[in-house]
Amino acid sequence: MREGNHLLIVDDSVPGAFFRVPIPQPLSPHLPLNGANVELVSWPEGKLAIDLEGMDRLADGRLALLSERLHALVGESGLIVQYDKILAEVAGRGLEGVAVRALPGEVSRIAVLWEGGYPQYPYVPLSLKQAAGRIAMKPLLLVHDLKPYVSGVTVLRNDASKFVELNVPVPSGKEPEAQRFRAPDLVWSRFHRVGRSEWGIIALLSSENSGGARVYQYHWLQRFDLDGVPSGPHLDLAILLPPAIQSLNWEGIAWFERGKSLVLVHEASQLQPSSAYILCLPTDWQFEWLEE
Repeated sequence: MREGNHLLIVDDSVPGAFFRVPIPQPLSPHLPLNGANVELVSWPEGKLAIDLEGMDRLADGRLALLSERLHALVGESGLIVQYDKILAEVAGRGLEGVAVRALPGEVSRIAVLWEGGYPQYPYVPLSLKQAAGRIAMKPLLLVHDLKPYVSGVTVLRNDASKFVELNVPVPSGKEPEAQRFRAPDLVWSRFHRVGRSEWGIIALLSSENSGGARVYQYHWLQRFDLDGVPSGPHLDLAILLPPAIQSLNWEGIAWFERGKSLVLVHEASQLQPSSAYILCLPTDWQFEWLEE
């Protein structure tokens, strides 16, 4: 997430902390995420801040970290929200994205995203490997409201205002060799339909296969309404990003300038350390962000 002149970033291999990275000036689209100015910020509830996949600031000002292993939002004083077991991590697939939108009275409208995609086959329970070990799963979106300064809440699927599958595209071919999408992150977005404007999300979609050598072929941005239905065509990162970083494992998105530009981050590889990229959205994807 962006906060002023810094990016705040979690790393699932670094428990109990997050990183504060200064945004360099003059600004360039490709931002390094290492260097002498990068600050490691220890989290007060470090024992709970494990397997971190996302973060955002609530409408009441609290910073919340998303733990995939606990399927929970963790604050400085402990658990803020514990999510339904249906969103628990299964074979390496779990909660990876969180986005918050402020409502009147410091109420937070929270969207969390269970990534879906192919399960990581080595971690599939033995009793399920033959039946479901290489079948792709659809991402799940859960939306709920949280009153200000409330903690220790359990949100079950029936408590949510929305709990839907994302109807992600299905590339041609048969599983498990075919490419299938997972959705590792999201932001709130507003878009226009005929005669009206409504809130939905932009999801980061990343595809891979399960059988044979692993290939990550597609990296897209797709708008969805809150029923999980795609809205309009996708944006292909293979066209929008510089060639040297197009095929990296993009894992996170956040607003850089809300309604105008996104900042994307990818995992490190042997040849490419972690970095971020600022992407200006096409005009027909942009909107004026107005708090309700």
